[in-house]
Amino acid sequence: MSQFRRISVEEAQFHIPLAPGESSRAVAYTLTPSKEPEYEGWEDVTYYGESIFDASGAIRNPEWVYVLVNRSVPGICKIGMTTTSVRQRVAEINAATGVITPWFPVYSYKCVNSRLLEQEVHSSLEKSGYRINPRREGFECTTNDAIRIIEELGWKYQAPKFDSPHEYDSYMDLPSDPQN
Repeated sequence: MSQFRRISVEEAQFHIPLAPGESSRAVAYTLTPSKEPEYEGWEDVTYYGESIFDASGAIRNPEWVYVLVNRSVPGICKIGMTTTSVRQRVAEINAATGVITPWFPVYSYKCVNSRLLEQEVHSSLEKSGYRINPRREGFECTTNDAIRIIEELGWKYQAPKFDSPHEYDSYMDLPSDPQN
């Protein structure tokens, strides 16, 4: 998980602004002079969530492929995907009436197209004989095996990483800001 930090207005273009009330998901914030006349001299805070670039360079919400374990089912990994957050997905899974003891996340892989990566991981693990039920996300394997397969297949679903707007401009073949 990213560390919560203040970012510049320039860096903010690499993040997704959050709606009011979503600040608990924030990974960054900016302070800008208030545009409201009654708050002259004050600063507005804008919160930003985590983001990821897809292959076209578009900014998107990150997706995740995760590995969960449960002490009531030793030796079994639940491998799934989410387009929200792993924390939220685990809470949804654990809220089901049939879950006697909670599932815990042991690994998450940030990517784009998590559904495709999840399908490849499930297929690979099934071919290796680890899948318990073809309709479920349970696999009789170690967490290390699950993580290894996700990482081996996941490189295709990694987003480009940029440390600055200039790296993004170069990637997209955009002209750099002549003032910088």
